Amino acid sequence: MFRKILVPVDFNELARRPLETGVELARLAGGKVVLFSVVDDAFPNPDILSFQLPWADYYRHLRDEATGRLEKLKAEVGGGAEVEVCVARGNPARLIARFADEEACDLIVMATHGASGLHHALVGSVTRKVLHLAHCPILVVRLLEGEGSTPAPARS
Repeated sequence: MFRKILVPVDFNELARRPLETGVELARLAGGKVVLFSVVDDAFPNPDILSFQLPWADYYRHLRDEATGRLEKLKAEVGGGAEVEVCVARGNPARLIARFADEEACDLIVMATHGASGLHHALVGSVTRKVLHLAHCPILVVRLLEGEGSTPAPARS
């Protein structure tokens, strides 16, 4: 049923549970997981503003750093050949939904902190936006308090 599962990762709220959930579902279905990160280009780089680092070099650096972090996360959860790593640049919610459509993903597995109140009103939620934009089913994994700000230790 779920042959291709997209698991977007935001390194500010890094969480293993969505990836572990996606990997387990893919193994049960004989499918694969795309571990996906978006380099958000909405925030300017202070080095670019001072002309110390060209745009292309800055985004190449961010992409390479994100790829390395995704590979590390993949290894930590025991993701083998069934986990592919991909990094894109742009608006996170729009790119997640577009990637899922273009790559014919059957499911998106995302995390949420369940933010509410002023923080939610001001910042919004990438997960909430993807819920409105994506055309495939989305499994939302609610993170527990304290989970997500740093990677959890590997299980033995």
